[in-house]
Amino acid sequence: MPTLEADYMEGLRLFYLQKYDEAAPLLTRTAEAGDAKAQHFLAMMYENGNGIERDFAKAAYWYGRTAEQGDREAQLTYAMICALGKGVEADLAAACHWATRSYHQGNDKARQTLEIIRAQASAEAAAATEAFKAAQRANDPDEAKRQIEIAAECGSANAQFALFQLLYDGRGVDEDKTAALLWLRDAAQQGHAEARKLLAAYEDGAGAEETEA
Repeated sequence: MPTLEADYMEGLRLFYLQKYDEAAPLLTRTAEAGDAKAQHFLAMMYENGNGIERDFAKAAYWYGRTAEQGDREAQLTYAMICALGKGVEADLAAACHWATRSYHQGNDKARQTLEIIRAQASAEAAAATEAFKAAQRANDPDEAKRQIEIAAECGSANAQFALFQLLYDGRGVDEDKTAALLWLRDAAQQGHAEARKLLAAYEDGAGAEETEA
């Protein structure tokens, strides 16, 4: 009996031979079993109508599944889908989230897209900042973290710097210095003065400085 990997490889071979009708069921089977590579190809097939009826909603679904598995190219594509509302309801906060994840994984192509989306998401950043303050007043650290992440992803340099502090020091969250430094760089790139100073210290090998929230 063919394995899922064998089905994927055969589906891929047929895809590149443009035998899309034959490739579709093989890639569908492996995609449904959770294979991220098959999910990405199936998303493209639905987007372009290769061997199956063009369906932007199904394309968005499979790009989203692939993005959730950490594929940085799919994350960037899904960010644009969310921003444009192509097969899903338009959602700038979600678009910022996926573009940020792609960029933080080293996808340099995501940077320009992220800047464009963030420029449109100022209202989402402001709303998340207010929700963060409300969660702090309510002593709800989980909700506070969720909202400060949204604000940071949507382009608030102050939120990015605050998230750096939370993650670097483990203030009410799990300490994650690697993620913290990504947010520090984001804030510095947007001109946050204290972030730029701290980032320069890191790059000079001076190490981290303790800062007050």
